[in-house]
Amino acid sequence: MTTVATAPTATQPIASCTLIYVEVDENSNKVWKGFLWPDNTFEAQWGRVGKKLQCKTYQFSSLYMAQLKFESMKRAKLRKGYTEAQVVTEANVAVSLSNRELKAIAAKQIHHGRDPRAKLLIQYLVEQNIHQILSQTQITYNSTTGTFSTPLGCVTPSAIAQARDYLWRIACARRKTTDTFRQLVSQYLRLIPQDMGHKLDAAVFHNKKEIRRQHDILDALDAAVEVTLPKDAKQDLFHCTINRVPGSTPDGRQTFRWIRKLYQSTLNPNHYAADYQLSRVYEVEIPSMAQAFEAKAEQLGNVKLHWHGTKAGNLLSILHKGLIIPPPSASHCTGRMFGNGIYGSVQSTKSLNYATNYWYDSGEDEQRIFMLLCDFALGKSYRPKTWSRSFPVPGYDSTVVEPGDANVMNQESIVYQVSQVSIRYLCEFV
Repeated sequence: MTTVATAPTATQPIASCTLIYVEVDENSNKVWKGFLWPDNTFEAQWGRVGKKLQCKTYQFSSLYMAQLKFESMKRAKLRKGYTEAQVVTEANVAVSLSNRELKAIAAKQIHHGRDPRAKLLIQYLVEQNIHQILSQTQITYNSTTGTFSTPLGCVTPSAIAQARDYLWRIACARRKTTDTFRQLVSQYLRLIPQDMGHKLDAAVFHNKKEIRRQHDILDALDAAVEVTLPKDAKQDLFHCTINRVPGSTPDGRQTFRWIRKLYQSTLNPNHYAADYQLSRVYEVEIPSMAQAFEAKAEQLGNVKLHWHGTKAGNLLSILHKGLIIPPPSASHCTGRMFGNGIYGSVQSTKSLNYATNYWYDSGEDEQRIFMLLCDFALGKSYRPKTWSRSFPVPGYDSTVVEPGDANVMNQESIVYQVSQVSIRYLCEFV
């Protein structure tokens, strides 16, 4: 599909297209771009994805002749096996938020009782949100426009969803040296263009760390889509409240001591995160989440407190839309043994490990560590003794796994509807 500009200018082409050709067996990771300009010129750019592209401009006596050249070269590339890159052109991109604008909106819309520490926390979460998108990925960020993109541009939501399916199939492949596996990698990279170096080797995707990194890239691109605003529209991004639990009041001290005791009494001294100490507590209220939970908890019952660890870079997204359940597909291959759901634990340091870099092999710890204390409406719980079936189990509302059962070392609880969880506190550790 050729993109046609609605009102071309001297700096905007009349039409453009981006084609990509990725074949692992041929070590091909190429892009071709075509631009039709108002001054009767056609411009072609080509080269390896992520590298500096070669460029050639063709001058014609009329716009019609330039367009014929444009369409002719595009058809030739498509015949060779190139496909349309599923990226969003600048003409169709919604108005994005700059870093400064996002900070201002978050500070204004996340109610924090004018507490300076809570305000600083919100600013920090915005910075970490952007940092997480950029770190461990090849996503670029324009601090002026607030736009995240691949080397070829912002990827469409449908391409991201399809890429997730390819990535899950890559992760689950039992034989990773087959033509089918290499073709999966090729198809994935056609959807999510990125610089893979001078040698395109499918063996890179044998590594679980690389699979996690690719998941980070997809999450980053999802965030790039979600952080944009419709053109000429103002939108409330946050409907939530964060109040720091004060140490200067009897009630505040009592709440802090209760949570600290709960944390210390359920930690495992052998866990990586066992040396962290509770430093601050923030009360969190997300009305839409709380209302949905209240109805579900009344229906199911069996409400228990659980810890839920997450990276600091995820917290702004959680405040924006609550906890989410990833799309269902091959969840057993990506570390979610008991199905697609929200995971929590009554063991504090089991969950806190997920807030550190324990699972990410990045070599450096987070600057600030956070964990959520949540209500889980467990309802009727299935308690597996072995891991030999699919989850969730029909007739049950949750899965509860005790240490030593089903080949797990630590307690885990899994619920399968977002309405079964409500966040009560955001806890910070040092």
